[in-house]
Amino acid sequence: MHYLAHLALPAIAALLITLSETAPELSHAWFVAAIEKLASLYMILATPHWIWAALSSYFDTATTTSAGGFVGLHFLLVLVWLLVAQSNESHAANGWFIYLLGAPVFIALGAAAGRFVASWKSRQTT
Repeated sequence: MHYLAHLALPAIAALLITLSETAPELSHAWFVAAIEKLASLYMILATPHWIWAALSSYFDTATTTSAGGFVGLHFLLVLVWLLVAQSNESHAANGWFIYLLGAPVFIALGAAAGRFVASWKSRQTT
């Protein structure tokens, strides 16, 4: 069930990016363009999250390890989002390319951190 909460962050980020980059107006054309942009942004932002959800579910990883991987992805998403937002050319795909390439590294770091926290907690209770 915790997968749904972790998969909501890319949707929220895609919605905020879509709304911040276009001037809202009440027209059918703007609404259609915003929905198309929202869908493509969600696919870009959520692809690493969906892949990690599938892998951690398939290999039946511990909840702390799975959550750690998601936290690593969330950290990378926020970091790249801040870098892209401060860029002069925020429409450029360089930041999001870094996001897709850095995702496996941050998943591994987050999963290792989650596993370390779980083992540390189990040592503390014994």
